[in-house]
Amino acid sequence: MAIVAALAFMGPAHASEPDWQLNGFASLGVARSSFDDAAYRYQPTADAAIGTDPSPRIDTLAGMQLRYQPTDSLNFTAQLLARDPPVSGSPVVLNWAYLGWQMADRTELKLGRIQLPFFMYSDTRNVRYAQTWVRPPGELYGLVGNSEHHDGAYLRNLQALGSWSMVTELFVGYGANQNRNSSPSGTYYGIALTGYDAHWTLRAMWLNGNTHMESQALAAVLATLQQRAPDVAADYAYETLKNAGYHTIGLRYEDERWLLVGEIAGTRTGNTRILADDVAAYLTAGCRFGAWQPYLSYAARRSAGVDADPRIVDPIAARTVGAVLAAQNYSQDTASLGLRWDLALNLALKAQFDRVMPRDGARGTFTQPLPAGRQHSDVISFAVNLIF
Repeated sequence: MAIVAALAFMGPAHASEPDWQLNGFASLGVARSSFDDAAYRYQPTADAAIGTDPSPRIDTLAGMQLRYQPTDSLNFTAQLLARDPPVSGSPVVLNWAYLGWQMADRTELKLGRIQLPFFMYSDTRNVRYAQTWVRPPGELYGLVGNSEHHDGAYLRNLQALGSWSMVTELFVGYGANQNRNSSPSGTYYGIALTGYDAHWTLRAMWLNGNTHMESQALAAVLATLQQRAPDVAADYAYETLKNAGYHTIGLRYEDERWLLVGEIAGTRTGNTRILADDVAAYLTAGCRFGAWQPYLSYAARRSAGVDADPRIVDPIAARTVGAVLAAQNYSQDTASLGLRWDLALNLALKAQFDRVMPRDGARGTFTQPLPAGRQHSDVISFAVNLIF
């Protein structure tokens, strides 16, 4: 199964293996959507958007992972990721760079640049071969924005519970990223619990922290409120957001033929009225016929806190705030039909058709609202996924 092969690729080395290991992964993909003006974004904060011309921007990436293990208990792991670059920034990013210490047979500590375990496929989010889809459902996996890594500590413990195993993950990390309209940064901590047996995986994660936000666009909105609606302006302060975070619950069933996987997640933007909260979920079912695996998937995202504030009576302030809140309404559904073909143990071809449907008057993840009278946009994607 793909996930087993990918976990073997990402997994720890053993003392009997060479001191140096070099692995890699790549995804070569192309996709197109129905409209050019209302171009499709995989996640709302992404710089890349695709229209009617086939584009490789959202599905083409590659990574190299180097691991050095000087002793049975110590290792150093680094991973470089090359992907479509943001407007400002390099196309190559140091995604992992940590020192690993095997404290006991079932306990490992990582210190340095790590991936926080937001979701079920966090470690392998960029290793598309490890997943059934062309890309993970953007409604849920887009909740983390452009966040690619955090600098901190991660503790993992594995315990046997009869025929099940329980993984406990404790983590803390600082992360900063650049979006099109803002620069959020912060330190976050949390816990993830995963139970699994031969076929089932159950997972829950809770993350909390404080976010520092820099944004010229939001600063202009706040200045307008301070001038025209000072009685509510404090509710829209955003520079320091306390108790921001995520929570997720996931389930997966997989055997030699059937796959069922789903997650539900929510965001907490903290103590401000100027940013929306979101809830997202997806459910995917697949059936394997030899090397072929057709699958169906449905994903949904709903934004909360995007309605106009009735306390703001000044018309200019009301229009300004209303526009900012409406622009954060990413509510949409995506129905997907796809096919995976495993040509070799480390090579898969995929094709996927997505019908993306903005909901509740939102523009969803598109660059602007869909043309008048249109209720959906179709995204067609093809990809080659490889691990080596």
